[in-house]
Amino acid sequence: MTAETTAQTTTGDKRGSAGRYVVIAAALIFVALLAYGLFTGGDSRVESGKAPNFTVTDFDGKTWNLDGMEGQVVVVNFWATWCISCKDEAVDLEMAWRDYQDRGVQFLGIDYLDQEPLNFEYIERYGITYPNGPDIQGRIYNAYGVEGLPETFIIDHNGEVAKVFVGAVGQAQLSAALDQVLASASSS
Repeated sequence: MTAETTAQTTTGDKRGSAGRYVVIAAALIFVALLAYGLFTGGDSRVESGKAPNFTVTDFDGKTWNLDGMEGQVVVVNFWATWCISCKDEAVDLEMAWRDYQDRGVQFLGIDYLDQEPLNFEYIERYGITYPNGPDIQGRIYNAYGVEGLPETFIIDHNGEVAKVFVGAVGQAQLSAALDQVLASASSS
């Protein structure tokens, strides 16, 4: 091995090591953010009263503001690609969305602490067509006092939290709750 080959090998090893350190540092930052979000959720889960307002830009670039949707029933689902129970409910949420989208119900998915392209792959894999946006810093997650994933909040036409599902929600459960909220809106 010549001196030039040794210098190139050493330089290549240093660049490879630096790349590994960057990947390790990124992974540690992700784990730290995840742990922070899981252990510093809001003071308590919002289960009634006025729903905390939030603004999220979905993956298609459209901005959604909860206060701007007053008059509609809104289903807010917190999920992540690494959440096994979220995968269990993904198809049920999409089927419910298709059943209720023309009845004054808006679904919003809040993707907690995920990164591209995983979130896009998840949305495509489960055929999700309702708007979804990232909550990388956990602000919406914390505002709702979410304690784990998945959690789903139904917000009535007055902007009040009407129902909370902790854990995966099935289509039948979600439909029953939405029918009740829609019935109470029409009787008011």
